Amino acid sequence: MPRTVLALRSLLACAAALAATSAAAAPLLDLSRTAISWGRVASGVDILQPVFLTNVGDAPLNLSGLALSGRNATDYRTAGTCGVPSVLAPGDRCRVDIIAAIQGASSSATLTVESDSAAATNSVILSGIAAADLVHGLFATPPFIDFDRQALGTTAAMKTLTITNPEASTLALFVDGVALVGPAASDFTMISDCVVGRSYANNASCSATIGFTPSANGPRSAELEFRAHPSGQAAGFVTARYSVTGVGGAIAPVTVVEYYNAVLDHYFITWLANEQANLDAGNTPTKWNRTGYSFRAFTTAQTGTSPVCRYYLPPEFGDSHFFGRGTAECNATGAAHPQFVLEDPQFMQMFLPVAGSCPAGTVPIYRVFSNRPDANHRYMTDRSVRDQMVAKGWLAEGDGPDLVVMCAP
Repeated sequence: MPRTVLALRSLLACAAALAATSAAAAPLLDLSRTAISWGRVASGVDILQPVFLTNVGDAPLNLSGLALSGRNATDYRTAGTCGVPSVLAPGDRCRVDIIAAIQGASSSATLTVESDSAAATNSVILSGIAAADLVHGLFATPPFIDFDRQALGTTAAMKTLTITNPEASTLALFVDGVALVGPAASDFTMISDCVVGRSYANNASCSATIGFTPSANGPRSAELEFRAHPSGQAAGFVTARYSVTGVGGAIAPVTVVEYYNAVLDHYFITWLANEQANLDAGNTPTKWNRTGYSFRAFTTAQTGTSPVCRYYLPPEFGDSHFFGRGTAECNATGAAHPQFVLEDPQFMQMFLPVAGSCPAGTVPIYRVFSNRPDANHRYMTDRSVRDQMVAKGWLAEGDGPDLVVMCAP
């Protein structure tokens, strides 16, 4: 495909309305929490609470900013794994660590996640109280619980969160309750040795061991609520909530669509909704048409997959694109052709054949090369189409006797 795909990025503003009406795919932001309360904490002591951002849509989500606003915005700062600007592929997630150092008797602020999400909810309300009778405040180790992706109806290995009261010499706490609360609390189980009515003094700790059995696909979230009070105060005078999250089920694969340009005699594949929309709308110097062929791919790494990179070949090398399977081929391509432009080292994730054989439950992908100065490759699942291309003079590439290049889910 010519470099018009790159040029399309500068045309997106003009084509936004057209793309919106021609493509159903859209990014959609999910927040694991929309409110975080630090409760009563020691003044000025850093305490971390996370919020997980997940793209539950079917198009890439562009994160453009994390903005803190409100009366006490300076009491909070952000860190974590969500870089800005950055892109979350469908199913991807990242973590924003919100670090509070609350100064006043009543603190409030708002974290706004700036993105192109179609979701209306994009903010987290933050609040806390700096208590004069606290020097250190409760803390948890680790500060939150997060489970890796887990198949529906199966149980993950349990994880333990320990709550410590470092105020024991001056402020012994009587436990009022420990419970899992929140929208997906029923997906989590808990065994706790925090005894209701017991006083935790002398820097004492208690723990909650949590399990995860997802009942639905996608992000699942709850909070571990710890309620206690010092002598002479009402129950729940000290309340802390710790994030408990996980992801249920497998990521659904996307559809990689093939296009053909009769003027150039070039083929091109993409799963990106904005590229498909612009190609379908004809926003290119020459017309690209869907061939009717497609295959599936993952957008994020799964067990057993390898990254497929995407290179742009400048006009002197074919004005086209090359999709390299696996890290070895991608690195070798860049080393052998430094003039090629690496657009994405992990454009999609596929399985690799072993001695030309695909893993069970996957579909062989074949690749042919035009063997012309205007280099072009074509990728397909139909062996007969591959053979027709070879009959026209294209070269088949791949492993094993059947020349398989990669395997689709």
